Amino acid sequence: MLLLNTTMYMVRARLGRSRAREDGVTAVEYALMVAIIALLMVAGFYFLFQNVSTAFDDTASCIAGPGGSADCPTPSSSP
Repeated sequence: MLLLNTTMYMVRARLGRSRAREDGVTAVEYALMVAIIALLMVAGFYFLFQNVSTAFDDTASCIAGPGGSADCPTPSSSP
């Protein structure tokens, strides 16, 4: 009977240690999620910057040119 109790105690101890190790796996999963989200944010800001930069460049070329270009909108005269 003593052998059975000792064996059960050892099994419980090993299962307890393996459950404690799951926290480390969870921390790694959270770190991967944060890294992926950060990467997506950087890529999104890059493409947003490209679009905004293009819009400002187009506006600057319309303002800088004396006659404007064909792509520039013409102001409408309202009464």
